[in-house]
Amino acid sequence: MIWLSPASGTKECSIYFDIRDIDLQISAGRSAGVVRGLVGDGSCELWGEVFLGHREFAQILPVWTESGTIESFPDEVDEALLLQEMLSAVKNLFHRASSIRENNSPYLQQNSEFSAHCPNHHLAA
Repeated sequence: MIWLSPASGTKECSIYFDIRDIDLQISAGRSAGVVRGLVGDGSCELWGEVFLGHREFAQILPVWTESGTIESFPDEVDEALLLQEMLSAVKNLFHRASSIRENNSPYLQQNSEFSAHCPNHHLAA
């Protein structure tokens, strides 16, 4: 889970991005593909996607309620900032994970918990 702070006038780390699906290919140290997950604040959860590679961007997919309205975060959440933070956080996460793998880190070899939960650990090279 990645904590984000895209809201004005609220606590830091008020929004989370809980990664649920990783579809990335890594070639020459660069990742390309999509990372998907839930973006939420505890009362509202939406589906988010972060695309890496040639054209990098993040998006929140619309979710319609039973009444036919589109679910959204409160007005305090700056959606443009939220998307920027999602992209930046995911890029940093995978950059750190690939650096650890490429450097053949003793920590990665000795710490099976990190290795088992490291999203990059399960990616095709």
